[in-house]
Amino acid sequence: MLSKEQNERLTRVGPGTPGGNLLRRYWQALCPAGEITAEHPKKRVRILGEDLLVYLGDDGAIHCIAEHCMHRRASLFFGFIEPGGIRCCYHGWKFDAAGQCIERPFESRTHMGLCMPAYPLKELGGLLFVYMGPEPSRAPLLPRWDVMVRDDGKRT
Repeated sequence: MLSKEQNERLTRVGPGTPGGNLLRRYWQALCPAGEITAEHPKKRVRILGEDLLVYLGDDGAIHCIAEHCMHRRASLFFGFIEPGGIRCCYHGWKFDAAGQCIERPFESRTHMGLCMPAYPLKELGGLLFVYMGPEPSRAPLLPRWDVMVRDDGKRT
């Protein structure tokens, strides 16, 4: 039987936990790709203890960023998708797909190095997968399981 401490260690998946650090090193299924459309360009998702926003950029690419603005924690779900990023509805900060704050209306540019979490996405078999681990450039390959890449059947 596991002690309470061992159970906590094995079952917690939030940022900074042993289980969370392990699971973030693999691609995680996020949501069906068909849910992100021009009519519904934004979707909130909670995965591994983090609130994320998946949105369709003006360039047609799908992006994944932390849901809450780093300034006043307003939800970017209510923000505005603009060319080059998404703008917070509260104070108007604009973030690009990499999470960089690229515009802060009515404020000085002395702190423009601000960045919030953003994660790479890949689509496979009608699903969106996200990699939340360290060094996104060194992410493992997304497994191409036969059920995900077969084209001889019908997917629903």
